[in-house]
Amino acid sequence: MKRSIIFATLLGSALLLGACGDKEKKDEPAVETETEETANNLEEQGAVDKSDTAKSDDELKEELGKEEGVSSVSIIVTEDAGGFVLVDFTVTEDMKEDQAQKLADQFADKIKEKYSEYKIDVQARKNGETFAQKTID
Repeated sequence: MKRSIIFATLLGSALLLGACGDKEKKDEPAVETETEETANNLEEQGAVDKSDTAKSDDELKEELGKEEGVSSVSIIVTEDAGGFVLVDFTVTEDMKEDQAQKLADQFADKIKEKYSEYKIDVQARKNGETFAQKTID
């Protein structure tokens, strides 16, 4: 009786380990196949890859990043839907809202000189939230 209980316990443990351990290997190919199918479906439907229509202006990004109180700058220039220039910049903790608004206005005017045909949206962020914003159509 004691042997059959030990045997049943070992058999049950082996079955559980075998079933749980093999699951990860089975899921990976299914995910890859699903991703490939989705990509193929998008290509067949004529979907546009947005990465080809968006770019960054590194020269302008570097220029804006030199302003006092600005810790990082992100610029995206899109060519589709009439053209947009989207600028997000992060300000330091000690910057006041009116200073951030002045910077946003200044950045928007500077960008409008270079991208006069584009719609422009400039956002100052502090602690991950929009702190000041300027939009030019």
